[in-house]
Amino acid sequence: MKRHLTFAIGTLLAGTLAFADVTFESFETADTNNDGEISKDEFYGLVSDAGIYADWDWDSDGFIDEDEFEEIGLGDDFDDWDLDDDSYLDSDEFYDGYFTYFDEDEDGHWDNLDWDDAGEAGLFDV
Repeated sequence: MKRHLTFAIGTLLAGTLAFADVTFESFETADTNNDGEISKDEFYGLVSDAGIYADWDWDSDGFIDEDEFEEIGLGDDFDDWDLDDDSYLDSDEFYDGYFTYFDEDEDGHWDNLDWDDAGEAGLFDV
């Protein structure tokens, strides 16, 4: 299931990024402070600059609801991502869930292996 979800996320994100003026050239480029890891802040900067959240908020109400989440192809983990249980994902909940999904060792940072896993799913194909 995780591989299927990874593929769906990667496919959709790659399509979204094709229209953005943002490139994900390498792990080193994304690691803006050169500490060998990508923090949530670095990740948030990358994806928010690309406008990904707004692109996936199809009804433009400022939130991603469960229907949008499912249409994006993110599986059935909506309740896990909806931290405040309000039936909507704000951008923080969405980016947090997304980052956590690829943080395989759950250390709060992406290392090069986490980056590679995300890349193998097509996340950075622009």
